[in-house]
Amino acid sequence: MARLSRTQGLVLRIQDYAETDRIAVLLTPDRGRLDLLAKGARRLERTSGAALDLLNLVRVIFYLRRGLALLREVELLRTFPRIREELERLEEALVGLQWARSLAVKGEADPRPFKLTLQFLEGLERGWPPRLARLAYCLRLLAVAGHGPHLAGCVACGQAGELFWAPDRGGLLCGRCGGQGEPLADKVVATLRGLASLPPAALPRLQVDEETQAEVAELLSRFLEAQLARSEPGWYSNAP
Repeated sequence: MARLSRTQGLVLRIQDYAETDRIAVLLTPDRGRLDLLAKGARRLERTSGAALDLLNLVRVIFYLRRGLALLREVELLRTFPRIREELERLEEALVGLQWARSLAVKGEADPRPFKLTLQFLEGLERGWPPRLARLAYCLRLLAVAGHGPHLAGCVACGQAGELFWAPDRGGLLCGRCGGQGEPLADKVVATLRGLASLPPAALPRLQVDEETQAEVAELLSRFLEAQLARSEPGWYSNAP
């Protein structure tokens, strides 16, 4: 018999299902990633359809069962209007939600990813620089998921100078240990380290040029791809 449960969560993704239903993917503090089936959510008269929208913080009551959990009730707790109204903030928020969905583990009672993601959205809402906020968030999310890149010198020998990016090896790598391509500029390495270690409140004061931000974003994207490729079955799922 299905068990009735409750939690709160951030809506990471919504997907239409059947004729009137909707699947919502939530990030929760006590169940990790939670995939919910909301029966009839696409009908205009159903309040669940409006509450289960991207970026929303909701409280849900659901029947826990194998596969998709079945939604019984949903309460909207918070929205983020400034993010929705400013395109750059919305774009960075959506990228962040994709990372959360990729790294969240179904059924895992670890509140850290949820708290990080909520903090990220609250920062964007308050005016944090959008791309820097997202890059710092992604680095921290990788760390709490156990996949943070090694940034304190070469991952193999600890050397501090002339470092290369090696996603398949776990972070920075020197030439003697197999680093290939162009070595990373010092400012790129410093930016990676700063974003990974500085308190989030310091982000508005951090000065990083657009070119460096773009390079760091590309490095992290490659790193995530490498981690997903190496992941064990069950750690990552692309559906729903």
